[in-house]
Amino acid sequence: MADNVHELRQKPADTEKITINLGYVDLGHVDLMVREGFYSNRTDFIRTAIRNQLERHAEVVKESRARKSLDLGRRNYQPNLRCLNQSFP
Repeated sequence: MADNVHELRQKPADTEKITINLGYVDLGHVDLMVREGFYSNRTDFIRTAIRNQLERHAEVVKESRARKSLDLGRRNYQPNLRCLNQSFP
């Protein structure tokens, strides 16, 4: 029967596991919020907190991406401009 078993390809994960360290007081507050029904579990609380922070800082992230995009474009064109400058003394 073991000859008929085929290992299936693993599905890529949609999420990634992280580890955080919280103090007892903060963790107690999280557990209280869960117990009171504001969140279904600790993970729900943490995901919501992270999403809220990302939303709060969305403009900063957007500006940073734009700066990095401009910087990358400059890096791509800068060597070409140097070659052109050297071609025309």
